[in-house]
Amino acid sequence: MRSLFGPIAWVCIVGCGAPDQPVADVPQPTPLATPLGFAPLEFAQVDDNLHHDTLLIQVTFDMGDGSFVMVASNMEETFEGVRLYRYRLKPDSTADMLAVSSPGYDSWTMLPTFFTDSATSGQDYWILANFGEKESWGQKLLKLNNAFTDLGFLDLALPERVMEDDTLRLKRRNIAPFARYSSNGDTAVFRFACDSVYLYDDQEGHNDVVLPANTVRYTYHPSEGPSLWLNGRKHLLTQPA
Repeated sequence: MRSLFGPIAWVCIVGCGAPDQPVADVPQPTPLATPLGFAPLEFAQVDDNLHHDTLLIQVTFDMGDGSFVMVASNMEETFEGVRLYRYRLKPDSTADMLAVSSPGYDSWTMLPTFFTDSATSGQDYWILANFGEKESWGQKLLKLNNAFTDLGFLDLALPERVMEDDTLRLKRRNIAPFARYSSNGDTAVFRFACDSVYLYDDQEGHNDVVLPANTVRYTYHPSEGPSLWLNGRKHLLTQPA
């Protein structure tokens, strides 16, 4: 079970005096509009470019503006688990840390998918961060500008049926690549460009249900937090403390 509460542990990144490493000039991706909204941005994944003593880096994204976002945890296992870090490289390959997310706690996967539109490109990003191990537990919703801000948790996944040991099994995959972002005034809207979605809780008394994707959407408004919409019915979701 996931936990969204616990102490915050600070991570120290220590430089090793390595020679300067030039940062490649990678342009930012252009938001791709679709009938349902904007598709995810495809930032280039790059090799580890930090010299450090304490972090185990899973993946690093080049944001195209001289900054990077990495998914990393402590080399020694801790309760806090994995975090997102946005940083710029210093000449000695240490980090000028710009923002650090809250931890993933008992999840060792916190893979981010980034969204924006042409009006906010390069300034503000919406993030769906996939939680889970072999299968998805759902998505943490964050906003990234000068900091990572937690906005709630979306209890959904992409259902996939696969054959295992001559048995057809239902697997829950990361749905973020199929999400489409749009906005309506101050409200962010997420729809899903797939046939069906897996809901862990439909807020109507049912758990672990598969529904047509065109009947499901999520919204976020600053005064309400996240909401789940099913067939036009709105359900406010509890925000994390």
